[in-house]
Amino acid sequence: MNRIRSIRLFRLNVGRYVFSPGLVASLVTFPLLYLLFSLGQWQMSRAEYKENLQQKIAERMDTPAVDFLELPVSNDDRLYRKVRLRGEFDSDRSFLLDNQVLNGKVGYDVYTPFHAAHGQVILVNRGFIPLGTSRQKLPQLETIEGERQITGLIDKIPSRALVLGENVNQSSSWPVVLQYIDEAELGSMLDVSLLGMIMRMDAGQQGAYEYHLPVLNLHSEKNRGYSFQWFAMMLALAIIYILVNTKKRSNSDE
Repeated sequence: MNRIRSIRLFRLNVGRYVFSPGLVASLVTFPLLYLLFSLGQWQMSRAEYKENLQQKIAERMDTPAVDFLELPVSNDDRLYRKVRLRGEFDSDRSFLLDNQVLNGKVGYDVYTPFHAAHGQVILVNRGFIPLGTSRQKLPQLETIEGERQITGLIDKIPSRALVLGENVNQSSSWPVVLQYIDEAELGSMLDVSLLGMIMRMDAGQQGAYEYHLPVLNLHSEKNRGYSFQWFAMMLALAIIYILVNTKKRSNSDE
């Protein structure tokens, strides 16, 4: 083992110093350097992806509403686009997504199924409604009857936060309070096939409540900070490797 440790890859004289890296130190150091470099590069690519996505979202949200059937087929290309839908609300069967906060107020986001004229059913976020005097007394929702055209923003189904209990506490009366949105579970309750996206209804329309669009956490600065840390660690390891394997030349080496 000592013989292996004493193996030197090469010898490089630099003035009064000699750089002679050992085999074992090199076998340990170079994979670590590559790993740190790869992590730094990955964080840089994540930062660039978020910056491009933020720009794409801003561009899409700034365009006029189009008919839903004119949207691209891919769900990713549909996201954050303003659309028009014609159809009818199933306003007798709405859902209240619990634990929502808007402007310091706690309450629910109201979701109501919308049967589009072209045949698909999509959950429409009608906006935020504050919590009443108690959780036992649910808010009264406005009924929306008849066929109509609505406009809004196509969005992802909200991601699940920390859930401490069952999703649906009761389904014998409406509206039903939810801890998170499970497309398959709600589709089974409604006996329909739900579109795997939601629509955030524009404010000012009949049945719309306070508009609630959660802030997107696309902070590329954090990824760039992580990238700097990985590259700094790589640089520090490289400096240590050089210092450890560099010795001052003795008189016998000259």
